[in-house]
Amino acid sequence: MSSGSHAVKYIKHAPPPLPKVPIGYQIAAKALGATMWFWIFYRAKQDYKIWFGLKHPWEH
Repeated sequence: MSSGSHAVKYIKHAPPPLPKVPIGYQIAAKALGATMWFWIFYRAKQDYKIWFGLKHPWEH
């Protein structure tokens, strides 16, 4: 078995190398992820009775 030029970079049973992500993308991903979870929890607070079938949406 011959070793190619990528043998050192890709060692068997080693974790793959992590990609280099720009800091702006990291911050945007954190902000959008946090916004998503805040929105889900806000809607759960407002609509939990409808979600769990304790109240019908057409009953005010």
